[in-house]
Amino acid sequence: MSGELRSSTRLYRFTRPLLAVGEWAAHWPIASLIILVVLTAIMGVGVSKLATDDALDQFLRSTTPDYQAFERLRERFPSSDRDVYLTIEGKNLLSPKHLNQMRDLNFDLLLSDPVVSVMSIFSLRAPLSEGGVPEPIIPEELSGDPQQLADIQKRIDTHPLAGGRLLSKPDADGSRLALFVVALSQEAIYEYGLPGVMSQLDEIIQASAAAQDLKIGLAGIPAMKAEVIDRTHKDIRLFNGVGLLVGVVVLGFYFRHIRLVLIAIGPAVLAIIWSLGLFGWSGTLLNPLLNAVMPLVLVVTINNAMHFLFGLCRNLDDGAHKKEAIQKALAEVGPACALTSITTSIALFSLALGNSALIQQFGIMAGVSVIVALILVIGVMPLFAVLFLKEGGPKYLSDGANAGVALLDRATAALSGFVLKWPTTIAVIGTVLTVLFAIGYLQLEPRYRLSDMLPDQGSAAIVADRMEARLGGLFPLSVMVQWPDDETAESPEVRDTIKEVHQVLQQHPAISKVNSLADLQTWAESGGLSPSEASARLMETVPPEIMARYVNEKQHAALVSGYIGDLEAKEVLKIRSELKPALDKVQASHPDIELTLTGLASVGATRSTGIISQLSLSMLGAIAIVIVVIGLAFGSMIFAGLSTIPNLFALFATATWLAFLQGGLDYATIVGLTVAFGLAVDDAIHVLNRFELEMQRSDTTSFAIDRTMRMIGTVLILTTVVLLAGLSITQLSAVPPTRQFGLICLSTLVFALLADLIILPALIMVSSRFVRGRPFSAQSNSVNVALATTHSNDKHSRRPK
Repeated sequence: MSGELRSSTRLYRFTRPLLAVGEWAAHWPIASLIILVVLTAIMGVGVSKLATDDALDQFLRSTTPDYQAFERLRERFPSSDRDVYLTIEGKNLLSPKHLNQMRDLNFDLLLSDPVVSVMSIFSLRAPLSEGGVPEPIIPEELSGDPQQLADIQKRIDTHPLAGGRLLSKPDADGSRLALFVVALSQEAIYEYGLPGVMSQLDEIIQASAAAQDLKIGLAGIPAMKAEVIDRTHKDIRLFNGVGLLVGVVVLGFYFRHIRLVLIAIGPAVLAIIWSLGLFGWSGTLLNPLLNAVMPLVLVVTINNAMHFLFGLCRNLDDGAHKKEAIQKALAEVGPACALTSITTSIALFSLALGNSALIQQFGIMAGVSVIVALILVIGVMPLFAVLFLKEGGPKYLSDGANAGVALLDRATAALSGFVLKWPTTIAVIGTVLTVLFAIGYLQLEPRYRLSDMLPDQGSAAIVADRMEARLGGLFPLSVMVQWPDDETAESPEVRDTIKEVHQVLQQHPAISKVNSLADLQTWAESGGLSPSEASARLMETVPPEIMARYVNEKQHAALVSGYIGDLEAKEVLKIRSELKPALDKVQASHPDIELTLTGLASVGATRSTGIISQLSLSMLGAIAIVIVVIGLAFGSMIFAGLSTIPNLFALFATATWLAFLQGGLDYATIVGLTVAFGLAVDDAIHVLNRFELEMQRSDTTSFAIDRTMRMIGTVLILTTVVLLAGLSITQLSAVPPTRQFGLICLSTLVFALLADLIILPALIMVSSRFVRGRPFSAQSNSVNVALATTHSNDKHSRRPK
């Protein structure tokens, strides 16, 4: 095909500025290589600047009132973010031996640098009296006398701060769970990082005598965040290593020449380095969601590289000189590769319209990385071809074709015959199924659990489950009580308000336990003190680091925290709505005191539902924009319309399958659907691009469809296999959002391949009956028609070209 004929297509002119990069690289290979090495070195320095984050804060962060209220709570009560739950389980936990072992561990923790305070059964004291410091419930000397031990057990079980909070009831076999609430130092977290701090705690535990006889575990948000960060480090290495290995295997299976494999995998390696370098130089922190960018970049790069390399090899096998073959590959395949990356990046950039900092960052960085990968494919593939391919070499595609590829060739040929025989039936069924699947998508509701953001395969999750089963909920639903400057925590009105709020939370059946200053007040009054005397004595005797969990006198605030289980967002919102009337009543009784219902569980529920709903709208907007861009690029809104049904089919089919699987939309699902749509539309673009080329050399639409299917069907199947294999490594992650993202992409890509090889050709056939002129007009010349008439008997008709 002549360059003049190819340059007449609108898609070529639309993508010409990007293709110029490859033309320049092929013309000036040495200068291009020097530039490439320098830029790669710069990006390599950026890789060394990479840092990680747990993503939870970024997901929730916004300027909305509910999140700002949560930030005020964290500012006034920072320990709520830094509490590690250390659980100790075993039989006869209150025996002298085990009590002494636990006391020693408690002491060792208090002496360690990362720990500010430890609240445990060894913190418990007898009720306050008028003078002196109350004695500890567990005395220093344990005689082993049964009566003494029975007395200790009774005092712990009936203590208002212990029963169901710091010590569980005994199981049938006598086993109990004791809880140590370990407050971490913010300075230590800054200095060592959460994984480093948790590692220090683990060393202390393993060195203790208690670890030899009892079952000890760590849970809580800091422990889970540390596992997220640690797993993020491992995932990035795993994703890149396994992804590149998969790419080499698939490329080797198809091309079977080491030079071709290296030429194709080279841009993928560079794309990973450049993308990570961009992360490092921009100060973007890696997290479980951003980790998914690397498999995405990898598969997009290898996908485009395979299309380009196949076009290049086909031209070489047809006898073209090396530089001519490169120019023809750029002209024939380059425009489709460029447009697929542009549409994928548009889908990704649409995520920046969400109101979650985490998802905005993912959309921007992933979109930029895909564009960078495209530039590398267009620039590096011609460069490597000039440097490493020989003139007059072996037949790259025709010689020694393996049985697997030959089988795919025959399958696509048979598929072409099937579509050409039943185009109307296929088009109608495809359209009807798309509508039905769309109805299924509309039935999905937002869903979110706090635990979905955290590793479910680490030890922290297992410990958390055991803790929740024996001591109740782990996630706080809090009310912050704020009073005017002329009041104090000891004021009767403030004291009464805290008590009433405590009772409201305690009465709700979904709240397992409530912690507040009211607990301390009850304990203090149990020694016979009046409420006012008890309040005053509390401020004198309770250690400041313990009191800071409940009261911030400087900022005139107190915290009442109820703990709930790992509930769906809609269930948390229901609890909020049920608490509101009672809290409003308390507020009305104390108009000068402000009550704010917030906490991690609360803000997670309110923010997540808003984020997911907005992302769903953004995704639909991105779909509309991508379809318009396809129409503009091809200069045909008919092509835009034809691409709509197969891609929506893939998207809504996945959503319907998801409805049966989990019945709702979480944020990873929406992000996955958006990204998957950007990837799925790639196959449609390649089909439409090849069809447009074949219409220039064919005299009928059916013949153009047949050649299109034969020439790129196998390539589309293999590139989809690359995408599936590359994205399947996300299933190795310990973090649910990463796995969910990958699963959605995998499903959508499978449905997209089926739609683009069956439904799209059928739609083209049916449309050609009713539409005349471009793009369905035959623009043939004598040479092309002659080639077409003999194509069915040509051995190359059996190989995709």
